[in-house]
Amino acid sequence: MDLTKTVPRTRRRILRVGPAQIVVNRWAIGVGAALAAIAFVLFAVSIGTSSLSMTPIDVVRILLGGGTKFENVVVFDSQLPIGLLSLLVGFALGMSGALTQVIARNPLATADMLGITSGASAGAVVVITFGTTWASWLADLGLTTAALLGGLLTAVAMYVLTWRRGIDPIRLVLVGVAMTAGLQALIAFLLTRAEITQVNTAQHWIVGSVSGATWSNVWPLVGVLVVALVVVAVNSRNLAAISLGDEVSRGLGVRTNATSGVVLLTAVVLAAVAVSAAGPIAFVALLAPQVAMRLARAQIPGPITSGLMGAVLVIGGEVLCRAVLPGGLPVGVVTAGIGGFALIYLMIQINRKASV
Repeated sequence: MDLTKTVPRTRRRILRVGPAQIVVNRWAIGVGAALAAIAFVLFAVSIGTSSLSMTPIDVVRILLGGGTKFENVVVFDSQLPIGLLSLLVGFALGMSGALTQVIARNPLATADMLGITSGASAGAVVVITFGTTWASWLADLGLTTAALLGGLLTAVAMYVLTWRRGIDPIRLVLVGVAMTAGLQALIAFLLTRAEITQVNTAQHWIVGSVSGATWSNVWPLVGVLVVALVVVAVNSRNLAAISLGDEVSRGLGVRTNATSGVVLLTAVVLAAVAVSAAGPIAFVALLAPQVAMRLARAQIPGPITSGLMGAVLVIGGEVLCRAVLPGGLPVGVVTAGIGGFALIYLMIQINRKASV
């Protein structure tokens, strides 16, 4: 039986659908709807900045089946995969960052900082640079699988090195920073041993770019996101409890270790598949959850609003790259530029809270 409980003070509802208990925040829903609308407008603008110079209204007309044969080829075969991949990659990175930040109870605990992105990048760089020689067996599995394996192996190593009767948030970030540095050194070593043409391809990919995306890049991410949304829905209540601490969550009957493991695995897969599709687009996983949390007036980052914020960041960066900045500039340059200042601000905020 479906039950809905209203909590007047917070204007929230707990919606139960089978085993899933979803905390519904009315303000957060409004913020999410606004972010989704902004993302769609930017998506239409991004597609319209092609060689046809279409307006958003023209884009909507073509998407609804009113385009000419030439317009359909440009939009559906060329521009639509790029626009969709921008949205999906941003959503995946934003959701991944929210999940890791909630589990670790640390705003710095994201795929970028924990080495997961670097691990996925290392797996992909091996395929790009040595897929025709000694790493041909890995290339046969595909770039997505290689990135996923790299991210999963990094996550396992991080979990083992961090575990001490639970996950220590500070230790988690320190281990993650160390692993990131080591993996970046490994990537640099691989690039010094590769052919120059392969190095150029790898360097462009490492910066993070959605240009040249095809439908084959889109579908794996769609499948992963569907599964991730189900996992988040089922564990919505548990995530809220875990954010209060291990002792409190156990007192509320939450299997903390099992839930943390499932959610962390989901975050790793999201980040790794996103990296395999577009490269390690920097700081989206760090920035999107924190901005979304403040917009939604929430105590913890919401996975859905964080994903929508991530989609806005990536598709917005892509529009800037196409319409304002010099041609050919990857979207990862824009997010890195914005994220660097955001990280400084976040560190200042953390220091202020620690000194109070």
